[in-house]
Amino acid sequence: MPIKKEKEFVIYVVSLSNVKRYMSIEFIGGSCGYIIAQRALQSDLLGMIGSIIAPMAIRRVLQWQQLKSGRHARLDLRSLFKPSAPNPT
Repeated sequence: MPIKKEKEFVIYVVSLSNVKRYMSIEFIGGSCGYIIAQRALQSDLLGMIGSIIAPMAIRRVLQWQQLKSGRHARLDLRSLFKPSAPNPT
């Protein structure tokens, strides 16, 4: 007789503010990085590299500021998908 296994699933709650923060860093930072690198260096390839590096640099600066101020929070995709405590209501 086969053994029945209970299927478990996990629900991740992502707050809208975390999604907005992540999207604004990616879109605005990437666009600005592309425009600045492309105009300064007159190369589309270096502009694309700038659009990749700019959001990473923005996140590093924000992490550094949070560590300096004493709050230990991460600003990356993993922090968006942390399981949170269930709502007591």
